[in-house]
Amino acid sequence: MATQYYEINALELAKIYQSHCFESLHANWLTHLEPFLSIKGMTFLDIGAGAGRDAKFIVENGQQPKVVAVEPVSSLNRLGQAYTRDLSIDWYRDQLPCLYTVKKHYEQFDVILVSSVFNYLDEHASIQALLTIRNLLKPKGLFIVKLRHCNDNAELKKRGLVNIEAVKLTEMAKNADLVCEEITVSEADAQGRHHTTWQTILFRPI
Repeated sequence: MATQYYEINALELAKIYQSHCFESLHANWLTHLEPFLSIKGMTFLDIGAGAGRDAKFIVENGQQPKVVAVEPVSSLNRLGQAYTRDLSIDWYRDQLPCLYTVKKHYEQFDVILVSSVFNYLDEHASIQALLTIRNLLKPKGLFIVKLRHCNDNAELKKRGLVNIEAVKLTEMAKNADLVCEEITVSEADAQGRHHTTWQTILFRPI
């Protein structure tokens, strides 16, 4: 994963990430998450946690949830920890496709949220990442993938991004015993970038 851009711009990016409301960013799939937030003691894994916005929302809106946040960019990880320092969130500097550190400490989760991470993985790594996630997902769990679609080559290069189509990812997920429950329609970028749209895929384990 290309991290240099994010290390250099971590403070500015953290301010942007934290300025957006979880409910508005994720409005088109929030109903799938709400049942897990309403049950006491659910476990959540936020991969690509950035500066902690989503992990913070889950802790504050769940019923005594266990939340683990994973962010490989050291500067963003530190900023996320500072942002959520009064909350019960376990932070790790780990990354897909293997999540070695997370697997040492935890067995499985009820909900796994992966924000944009597949946009930094090639096909081989994506397949490996899906297998890792399937092994970490409880039998009745929910796996949420947020994908970024970008049509600006300069932006892709700057951030080390690759485009991956939702249908392609769902096909790969079948080999990891993950079934697609819903693919949301493309949504505009919250920062107003005309070259970028977002899409969310919801998976359940087979």
